[in-house]
Amino acid sequence: MPGDGPVGIFAASLGEMQEAGRSVTSWRRFEEEMREAGWAAALRGRMRMGFFYGAGVSGLEIFFDVDGTLVDSRLHLRPYAREVILRLRGRGHRVHMWSGYGPRWEVAERHGLAPLLEQIIGKPLYSFRERLGEFTEVEPDFVVDDHPEIVKALGGFTISPPGEPLDEDREMLRCYLRILRFERTRANA
Repeated sequence: MPGDGPVGIFAASLGEMQEAGRSVTSWRRFEEEMREAGWAAALRGRMRMGFFYGAGVSGLEIFFDVDGTLVDSRLHLRPYAREVILRLRGRGHRVHMWSGYGPRWEVAERHGLAPLLEQIIGKPLYSFRERLGEFTEVEPDFVVDDHPEIVKALGGFTISPPGEPLDEDREMLRCYLRILRFERTRANA
């Protein structure tokens, strides 16, 4: 994991954001939204001076669905999606993007996500665990999807459909907190 403690993690992730052509503004807005929503307390001491400390568990394989999860029906990126992916990478996790429509390179490239992802692949639409090997050799530790069936089969978070107006949607913040909770559970196991 690049750097130790909150500053090293932030610097590595900030560098990734700048490399992906993103400003620091969206990163700071992410932190402000977390504080305003009162979720900093829910992180149980993980936040110090606006930065997150490294996770007790590293190297989780986190799989995000595309349609209805990362993007809305017009293929607009959900608020904070990029920031959440960067935060997860900064914490040492590997992020994958998969879709029932097959590899969605056009979505990943359109939103500058491709360099941040380990894989961009299709996903099983039934018999999820049994058919996983047809799509990837990687076993998901945590799945984020708008379809509860795959989340129930593989574990993770069922995200609500993108809200309207889209710029007021905060589901990715809830998702990030759920992943932090999962991290904590795995670290204590």
